[in-house]
Amino acid sequence: MPEPLRQTFYGYILHISGKNNTMVIQGVKKINTVVLCIGTMRVTGDSVGPRVGDILKARGVNCFVYGDSTTNINAHKLDVYRNLIDVCHKADIIIAVDAALGEKADVGRVKITNNGLFPGRALGRKSKSLGDIGVLAVVGEKGGDNYSRLAGGDEKFIEELARKTADITMRLIEYIENFSASPSAYNPARHIT
Repeated sequence: MPEPLRQTFYGYILHISGKNNTMVIQGVKKINTVVLCIGTMRVTGDSVGPRVGDILKARGVNCFVYGDSTTNINAHKLDVYRNLIDVCHKADIIIAVDAALGEKADVGRVKITNNGLFPGRALGRKSKSLGDIGVLAVVGEKGGDNYSRLAGGDEKFIEELARKTADITMRLIEYIENFSASPSAYNPARHIT
């Protein structure tokens, strides 16, 4: 059985299963959903997060969205946003979106994690986990000079991957919202993939 994402949300538990990157929600009752879109427009491969923020805001998504092409959440601002979450969003579900480097077979895929994500890990930075759910867009293959791999991303590929990531993040938000509105309608056959 997967570990709880949070211990409880007013008596309800949210589970994420690592198998096939599926999400299963059992009677979730949330306060709000928050999406942190991490990255910078200065580095092509790392711009997935801000692009996702732009797309979600343009679609008028019903949640808090931090980070976009004009207000980047980069390594220098992470502590500010951690404090914001601690003060304003302690009881909320936090979805963190970021670019990642991975195995060659994973390039172009979007991965969902059940323990948030670790911003800057591809560049060797040590950071605490951020968020409850991590949405990672694999922009390139890891190895060698990872900064060059991020900086050398193809603009068209990154834009397409950002749209795909935004679509998956939207589905995740809607899925959480649907079960928050009607926890008795829980259907374990329904998954986010």
